[in-house]
Amino acid sequence: MTESETPSADVLPDEDRFDFPESWSRFVRPRRGHGRPKPLKADPDAGRALLTELDARIRASLDYETNPRFKDPGLAFLAGEADVEGAAAVMAVVSRAQSPYHYSLRPLFDLIAADHGLPFAATALAEFLTLKADAPSYGSEIVELERMTLQDHLWGRIDRSSEFEAIASHLASLPDAEYAAVVDALAQRRTDPPRRLAVSLLVPDEAAWLDEVCAEHRAQQPNSAPSTLLLRVVGTASQLQDLDPNAPFLHWFNTNEVADLLYRLGAEAMPILERLVQLNNSTDQWKTVYRALAAVPVDGAFELILDRLDDPPAMGFALEAAARFPQRALRLIAARAAGADAAMRRRLTTLLYCDPIILGAALPLQERAVKDAIADLTGGAERVPAAPIEELPPLLASPPWAAQAAEAAPVVLKGLTPLPINRVVWAAGEREEWAEYEVSWYGHRNWVEMAKNFAEAGPYAQPDILAMAPPELTAELLPDWSPTAGSPKPGALKRILANHGTAAAEAVATAAGADASMRTVLLPIANLTAARLVADALVRLKTMRAFAFAWLDRHAADAAALLVPDALGKTKKPRAAAEAALRYIAGSAGADVVREAAAQYGAEAAAAVESLADVDPLTPAVAVPEPGAWVSAFALPQILLPGRERALPDAAVRTAATVLALGSPDYDYPGVAVLAETCDRASLTRFSLALFEQWLLAGAPWDESWALTQLMHFGDDEVVRELTPLIGRWPGENQHHRAVKGLRVLGAIGSEAALRAIQGIGEKAKFTAIKEEAREQITAIAANLGLSAEQLADRLVPDFGLREESALVLDYGPRQFKVGFDEQLKPFVTDADGKPRKSLPKPAAKDDALLAEAAYKRFANLRKELRTVAADQVKRLERAMVTGRSWTPAEFDEYFVRHPLTWHLTRRLVWTADDGAGPVAFRLAEDRTRTDVEENELDVAATAAIRVAHPVHLGESVPAWSEIFADYEIVQPFAQLGRPVDAFTDEELATGHLTRFEGASVSVGSLLGLVKQGWIRAGALDAGIVHGMWCELPGTGYLVLDLSPGLNAGDVNDSGDQDLVQVVISQSHMAGWTRAQATAGLAVGDPVAASEALTALAKAVEAAR
Repeated sequence: MTESETPSADVLPDEDRFDFPESWSRFVRPRRGHGRPKPLKADPDAGRALLTELDARIRASLDYETNPRFKDPGLAFLAGEADVEGAAAVMAVVSRAQSPYHYSLRPLFDLIAADHGLPFAATALAEFLTLKADAPSYGSEIVELERMTLQDHLWGRIDRSSEFEAIASHLASLPDAEYAAVVDALAQRRTDPPRRLAVSLLVPDEAAWLDEVCAEHRAQQPNSAPSTLLLRVVGTASQLQDLDPNAPFLHWFNTNEVADLLYRLGAEAMPILERLVQLNNSTDQWKTVYRALAAVPVDGAFELILDRLDDPPAMGFALEAAARFPQRALRLIAARAAGADAAMRRRLTTLLYCDPIILGAALPLQERAVKDAIADLTGGAERVPAAPIEELPPLLASPPWAAQAAEAAPVVLKGLTPLPINRVVWAAGEREEWAEYEVSWYGHRNWVEMAKNFAEAGPYAQPDILAMAPPELTAELLPDWSPTAGSPKPGALKRILANHGTAAAEAVATAAGADASMRTVLLPIANLTAARLVADALVRLKTMRAFAFAWLDRHAADAAALLVPDALGKTKKPRAAAEAALRYIAGSAGADVVREAAAQYGAEAAAAVESLADVDPLTPAVAVPEPGAWVSAFALPQILLPGRERALPDAAVRTAATVLALGSPDYDYPGVAVLAETCDRASLTRFSLALFEQWLLAGAPWDESWALTQLMHFGDDEVVRELTPLIGRWPGENQHHRAVKGLRVLGAIGSEAALRAIQGIGEKAKFTAIKEEAREQITAIAANLGLSAEQLADRLVPDFGLREESALVLDYGPRQFKVGFDEQLKPFVTDADGKPRKSLPKPAAKDDALLAEAAYKRFANLRKELRTVAADQVKRLERAMVTGRSWTPAEFDEYFVRHPLTWHLTRRLVWTADDGAGPVAFRLAEDRTRTDVEENELDVAATAAIRVAHPVHLGESVPAWSEIFADYEIVQPFAQLGRPVDAFTDEELATGHLTRFEGASVSVGSLLGLVKQGWIRAGALDAGIVHGMWCELPGTGYLVLDLSPGLNAGDVNDSGDQDLVQVVISQSHMAGWTRAQATAGLAVGDPVAASEALTALAKAVEAAR
């Protein structure tokens, strides 16, 4: 049934019938008459050995002064008599000897059953359950025995005991006659409440016995432990009510317990489910509760889900419940609609559209008040007419995955031997990069000796030797290397392949196959081992799919030739993997590539492979996702066709969503291009964003995260604005992987706004891991463009449409205002006479209404958008001054002089130009010409390096520059000319000690301020104490602080003031327990870095005085 069809009333489900969730069947505890109880595989020898081992301890315990009532029965059992109490006592001593916390049942139970029969063993076990076994004192090997009452918490030791559950399952699996014998024997032991409870736990299918136990249970005023045990076995509402639903301990419940309870009680489990809703549950526990509630056919269950509909996991189960109980959904949703806020109304509307039966067959059966409330929720914008489905391209009218083609019997050709292909195909620069790959090596580097003793080096060192030693020494050692031994690192394998090429290809491929995470090493290798590993990754490992596509694209012809025998082989898994790979090659490289590969194996093979080669290019090379119930045409904006007068028919909307889902950052599905050609792009963008928002409303189910990745296809700046804050927030919600996917989506969108967003996350994100991911991504994007990350950042500064002078004018009709920017790039306005105004006035009655309103909004938007951009540019320029970053004159002119925004910062700074003869300082005048300190125009060579001048380099000219800036009333965006400078004294360089700081006390806040300026805290040592900090000095070493008493890594702010025990210039920082030692005679490599470190430290010390 499609969404465009209206179901009739006779298809409505029976909403009073309980249907147990099929996916939970595996959790149901097997019982007599249902499930599959498992018989035990008895091991009496283990029990006999245990008795022999513990004989002295058992007898000493039986002889203990507090155990007289158990002594004779226990000794009688040890002598071979069938004494139930004696067997139980011995079991208790043995179990306590093995563990004081959990029962150990099986070894002795198996022995007793073998020696005395299963009925006797069952009665002994029931008796054992009523005994408390404990030591009279700590460390004693003696076991005291005592009978338990129902008030004893030690009943809890049996809860969740896998051994006890295995024995109970074994009893339930017995043939009728044997089971009856066990029941008859147990009947004799039902003499008091504890024994009756123990028996019912063993044979809960004896309903009359369980009724009796539950009926007397509450009067016993039991501890929660026996109540919890009874909850595991009750099977009727009356048993649960007699038990008292409030008595069991329900915290830390798991799915199998709730599933089993629901299977036994159905809707009668509601009292327990209502208690579970009141607990402080984990996300997984909430999912369990919601799934149970969604299956229960009563209003109260659905109400409990609706009460928490704003909890992300709840929505998916509410969708299930609405589809399962459509009339109940209509009534309960209608009752909530009037008081719902906008967000809740959207959620409720989503529920209504999750299945056509709700608004189709179910709604007409409702009362008028319900219909009116639902109409209020579903009434929306008018919809344009739908195009006939016959007019759509086949992809949308009848997609390839919907075709039910008859499966032909697989053709199996025996005796096909894969071609002997073994080669290495490098991408440009790849071999050189891999040859320099970093490999940790801590041994000596006498490679001649290492090569001579290669066999003795062992499996862990051998790959490192092959990677690091000169290739001429190790070429002859390759045959002696066993790549399946040890754990070679990816870096080592890359160097080996780069050094030895084809000769090492087979061994490297074998080694890489040992761990899925190392398969990327296979990228340049084309041989049978690599081809099979890649084909397996294609069909089995989602995280490796992008790599598999890259490998198949690089080696298409070789891959096809290598995989044809597997595709025609008998073994299922390799065949399926090879078929998938060949279909992908046919779709991406062309069918002829596959045909030519098969032809090399003969005409019969070529004919057999034709079905794989002759593939519709729109047939997906990956698994086709099934959109969830939340993907409803009626809950989403229409997808318009070109001209915007007609829309996709509702029946094609889920297909369109599937097309969007198939394309991902890993897989360029060609159907997305068909969708783009068929539909209006703006409406696709709107639909895509709405689809994502609907997914979030549905609880963002992880198995449908394609709703996030599909944003890449038609995402615009609005999508970027919506997605960016979510990416920053998700890691704090335990959704780091989702945030990484979001970053990849921004990278795939690839617009300037998207790249700026990635850059912003890399600089400002709260969570370190996602910040690092963003930095890596922006660096990779920049590298693909042949740029550094900073060069890319220059190109991403928006101009906000201000390049034309007229864009700076705000036209109100009768009056105009001009936009200017201060030293922090904050926009301000002046009137026609150039007089600054505090703010832009609101449009007045005499103004042109349309012009004034548009100008007022434009300025408001500019101020809003500039806040982040302005702060970022100021920070970037200050960082460039400190790091000494340079630009070519052409770059400087384009991104700083002619740029309408950054120009306002550029003119407020002093710059230097260095063409090899030394830096010359200049500034930009109002007409954007370069002038020196004498205010003479300065010509700059095309080869010069332009930098933001640091006062260290300006030296004695700082006062002159300061005077110029003061004369022109130029305020700087950050401290440049007024920046304090400092340098190491000759004595400090000679000794390595900075005595001017040693002994000073510094506040924790000041030290944390140093961290924000690039200083690094040492690792935490004993008790989580950080004993130092350091700052790297390029070309010199490190400036290291030795702190006392040290920072508390667990709570830095609670560490108190820190004494600078020593402050040194050193060639090393603080690593582990090693304290940095002063290094005398070091030279200053970078005077700017030294000045920045010293002034920051001086400021921190001064703040504490």
